[in-house]
Amino acid sequence: MSETIQPRPTKGNGHGGSRPGAGRKPKDYEKPEAVVDFEEARARNESAKADLNELEFKIKSGEYVARAAVVQATATAYAAIAQALRSLPDNLERRLALDPEVAEEIGRQIDEALGELAGVLEKMRGDHAG
Repeated sequence: MSETIQPRPTKGNGHGGSRPGAGRKPKDYEKPEAVVDFEEARARNESAKADLNELEFKIKSGEYVARAAVVQATATAYAAIAQALRSLPDNLERRLALDPEVAEEIGRQIDEALGELAGVLEKMRGDHAG
């Protein structure tokens, strides 16, 4: 006698029985802690990826520049300003017939101001050193 194989009973859609955890959850359902932790970790990861993509876009679009380039440009500008300011005493002495003592005092005041500025710029550079 041969046995006939009977198909498994199926639900209405013909795709087999229900899977554990499938379907609508009851109103009082609370996700397991492991699931909540995983979803929070995934959200943090996605947020970090978005932040990194935004940073890369800003760098490529020129909105953000390399810190070294800013430091170099600032140093170059400072050197040009210092050179122009240090030439003032001699130029004023010649053009306005100033006493040499007055021109020297102007030069000392300019050097003092440049020294203070250099200190401020160095402090700013040190505060953001990485």
